[in-house]
Amino acid sequence: MEHRMSERINWYRKEYVYNQYLRITGRYNKYDRITKKKMLDIIYNKVYNNYNNIIDLCTFRELKYLEMLLKSEKDMKDLGSEEYSWERNTLRDKFLIQSDFEEIFIPDEILPKISEALANVNWSLSIKLTQLAEIIVGFCKVQGEIILDSIVSIFSALLEMDSKILENYLFSSRLFQYYVVVYDKDLEHLGVRTCLLYRDYSEIEELLDIERAKQGLASTSSFNLETYVTIFYHDFDIYNKKINLFLEEFKKLPFFWSLALEEIRRFALLNIDRAPLKKAIREVPALKRVDLTYIFKLLDKAMDEMPSGALNGLTPKEARKILKEQEKIQREKEESYQKQENACLDKKDAALFYKLYFALLDYTNQEYKIRPNLKIYKANFLNPQNLIDIIDTFYEKRNVIIRNFCRKNPYRFNKKELNMITDFKDGIRDIFFIVKFEREYTAFYNNDKFYMVKGLNDNIDNIINYKELPYIVKTTIFPFKKYLVYDGIFQKLEISFGLNMENQLNKEYLESIKYYHL
Repeated sequence: MEHRMSERINWYRKEYVYNQYLRITGRYNKYDRITKKKMLDIIYNKVYNNYNNIIDLCTFRELKYLEMLLKSEKDMKDLGSEEYSWERNTLRDKFLIQSDFEEIFIPDEILPKISEALANVNWSLSIKLTQLAEIIVGFCKVQGEIILDSIVSIFSALLEMDSKILENYLFSSRLFQYYVVVYDKDLEHLGVRTCLLYRDYSEIEELLDIERAKQGLASTSSFNLETYVTIFYHDFDIYNKKINLFLEEFKKLPFFWSLALEEIRRFALLNIDRAPLKKAIREVPALKRVDLTYIFKLLDKAMDEMPSGALNGLTPKEARKILKEQEKIQREKEESYQKQENACLDKKDAALFYKLYFALLDYTNQEYKIRPNLKIYKANFLNPQNLIDIIDTFYEKRNVIIRNFCRKNPYRFNKKELNMITDFKDGIRDIFFIVKFEREYTAFYNNDKFYMVKGLNDNIDNIINYKELPYIVKTTIFPFKKYLVYDGIFQKLEISFGLNMENQLNKEYLESIKYYHL
């Protein structure tokens, strides 16, 4: 008896075939200009004609199922059991198997290529690649969408894997890209970045962006690799007691619960009001007379345990705990905050610092022709953004610039002023955490040290609100007279960090030596 998929492809909805076609081939043909038979033809004759593509597209479990089916190692009753439901469903989606009543078979068109694939598969490599896909796809399923650099940074460390090898896998693996699309996206504050989007959530990508902007917390939950594997295969963490109890009771209801579980996944991803979800379930005709009070109670408890992409992978329960801790920290900040007094230079010294520093920047600009038309020394108004590249050049070449400046003395400074300029060689230009406002100083943290810094014309707590601490900036600190000062320009960095980082910084501040000089 012949088993040809080409004779059965018209039984499927075109939308379903097209979705699988995109996943398998990566081709974006216009929906209206390609038929179901043409899509199947491309899958079989352009992709599966190379048996390596079949190997690359399948997990170890799928390949083993194909092997059992091909060799008839188990009877059809066993192969059709619940134990192998995941393998059957995914292989059917990939058009690698088909079922006809109680019969499960490999379509005739690709039977030779599957036989060839199974004869050549490297089983130990398949296990390793499957383990990698299980973890990272599971993580993407939790997050919905994530920046490529972030996932490479996280998992190269967790899996002790070279970042370049991991990145190459994400760009080249057919198995990974069957579930996750890799594409460039213009992100606010970050510009165009390569992102990973779990394919099932492509239609709610914009909603996820909106909810993450509203709800996203800097803190992240611990990375539980086993949970990601479980979610890869089951969509939910079935080993969580509350989630498992809900699923068991939900599946007893007299309706097609699988579609409802898809909606539950989406609501969990977005962490939005569950009332519309419950209403939709309540309005299912088969459930009109069913008391759903207990089910909805279990649903709420279960969803509180489900990680949410809108919460950057946290569960709602974890997020509530963090928000409570944040509120406590904010109260403590308000109670302990004392307005700064005398935390900046006096007007005369501030004017002197700007005179010397702007003279150096003006000299740097002229010598290296960075912004030829920009006058810095004694200018009435300067846009700080126009000085950044000049400051970077000065700091990079400061020893040479300061030596030449003092030798030439183009602005006729006295010996005392030149000595102050010479001290600028000891400056530090880097990323700093502004951690604490003291009455007369501001604590800057960098490289395991706390520097007690004076403002210039104003106390720094008039520039940065104490509620925003810790605050991350790129700036330069210099020794000036008997103090440390910053260069008057803060480049704020849009970097988020969690409560653990904030608590650690505050703890270290209390216990560490404070540096008032360089």
